[in-house]
Order: sequence, then C-alpha cells, then structure tokens
Amino acid sequence: MTLSSVAFQNFTVFEDATFDLCPGINVLIGANATGKTHAMKAMYAMLRAIDKGLYDTFWTKFSEVFRPDRGDVRRLIRRGARNADEAKIYLNLGDRWEAWISIGDDGSGNAMNRRTPTPSLYIPSREVLSMYEGFIAAYQSRELSFDETFFDLCVALNANLLRGEKAEQAAPLLEQLETMLGGKVLLEGNRFYVQPFGSERYEAHLLAEGLRKIAALAHLVANGSLAPGGVLFLDEPETNLNPRLITRLVDFLAALARHGVQVILATHDYLLSQRLSVISEYAQVEAPIRFFGLACQAAGSPVVVTHGDTLADLAENPILEEFARHYDFERQLFDGGQGG
Repeated sequence: MTLSSVAFQNFTVFEDATFDLCPGINVLIGANATGKTHAMKAMYAMLRAIDKGLYDTFWTKFSEVFRPDRGDVRRLIRRGARNADEAKIYLNLGDRWEAWISIGDDGSGNAMNRRTPTPSLYIPSREVLSMYEGFIAAYQSRELSFDETFFDLCVALNANLLRGEKAEQAAPLLEQLETMLGGKVLLEGNRFYVQPFGSERYEAHLLAEGLRKIAALAHLVANGSLAPGGVLFLDEPETNLNPRLITRLVDFLAALARHGVQVILATHDYLLSQRLSVISEYAQVEAPIRFFGLACQAAGSPVVVTHGDTLADLAENPILEEFARHYDFERQLFDGGQGG
C-alpha cells in the first residue's frame, strides 16, 4: 500500500499544504527551511505508528522523530498562523483519508487509523554504517543526540538476509548496488565490512563516506527491508556522492520503484533532480515520477507546495535558478575580460 496524499494544517512551516504523491518516485525540492525534511519525517512517523492507531503511539513517535525540547510536540504547531491552536496531519493510503493526527496547543491531541501497517524506512543524509556497531544497545540505554530515524534504520540493518525466492527477486537490485560499490557487504560480529571483488575484505569505517550510503542500501535490499509494498524516505541521498555515482543512484531508484517500492526523497542536487526530470519527460522509466516545489514568498510566511511531472512544471526551482545565476556571473566575467 502506497501513500497517495498527505495534508498538513498549521504544522511547522506549513499552514495549509497537500502532497498528492505518485506510487513511484516523489522528489521534494526547495530552499533550506522550506519543510522538506519535516514533511518526510511526519509521513514516516505516522506510517510507523499507524499499526496500533492509538493516540499515545502517534504522540510518542512524533516526539522521538522530531526531538522537540522536553518531548513537547506542541512545538511542532506553526507559530504565528491563523487558528494556530492546533496542528493537523491527514494521511491517505487509498481513496479516502485513512489516518490523521491532531496536536493541540493546550496539550490535547487525537489520532485515528483505518489501515494495516505499510512498511517504511527513513534514511537520513548522514551515513550510519560507521556508527552501527553498538548503536542499538546504546540508544536503548543512554541519552543520545540522534533522533529515532537512526535507531529504526540500525534495527532494519540488523535483520537477517533473505533466502530462497525473495532473495532471487531482490538479486537484480542488489547487483546494481554491488557494482556501484565494487564488492559485497558483510555484517559480522556487529560490524560491517565490504568484500571487494577479487580482494580481501575491509571494515566499513575505511570506506569513503558516500560509498557507505551505497553499502547501507545494498544491505537493506539483501535483508528485505526494502521490499515491494514499502515506502522509502531518502533525505539528500546525493550527500558525499561523486556525480558519476549520482547518475547510477538515479538508475537504482528507478529500478527500486519498478520493484514496487514507493520513493520519497528531498534533494538539493542539480544532477540528481535533472536526471530524474529527463527520464520522466522522455518516459524512460516505467514507474511514475512527480516533483514537488516547496517555497515561501517572504520570511515567516507559510510554505506553498506545487507539483508537476517534470522540473519545468514547477513555478520555482531554486537549484536551477542558482545555476542560471552562476552562468550569468561567469558570462559577466567573460564579457569583462573580452572588453579589457
């Protein structure tokens, strides 16, 4: 079951915004502080809490994912908004709103859900393989400055590898990632290693940081944490990746969407967003792709969300706009040099 719509009312930077998602790849683009991560974390928190449908479950998950002061989720209510005494989030997994949560400024709240769980996974921009060793036990017994998405991801990485038919179905995806990585990923003795093709293994700590992110994806495919029917949230997946690997990552995400995994990602990267837009425009991928532009007109004003099937459909694209300004800057320097 995939997410089809999510609506926010008076939640952090959103006053009244709706994301009409596609079942394939959804790309969130916007300047810093326009709510891309907040939107994805809210969707993720609801999906992770939806199995019980209890108010306390939703409340606790939002507290652990967003980590507001003293766990007070009322701090997620948009400040200065009209009727800012309550925040609401509606989540739709079909043809009607299937779950919602309200956060009242007076400490009240409510939640409701009508559906069985949809498996979800959130991968933050920071890699986790180098911190995996001992992280689960430490998180459960100590106060750490990591939000719960890191803990959930480490738990997912800890799952046993697939076998049999499911392993065979995941093999093409795994092969793509192992080719990018140049080897296989091993989990032994609570520590990750990479076994290069035709060479001795070495600990993941010695791997380039960007490649650790690829290695984590490979292991999540191999153990079934990324499987058909699930939702994958990716926050700035391009971080620490060489442009050559970014293009191959796009190809993997397209294959993952064809495999039946809904992808929701936020990016600041020109190459990643443009490549996804081009393959969408020329129908080079079977799974649909949708782009969301998040923008606010002035400091403190609510974020407005627009969407389209390509980047050209968005009213504002800060990535492309800055590249255009850079071109103009270079052109001015060139013209000035020519004139001298």
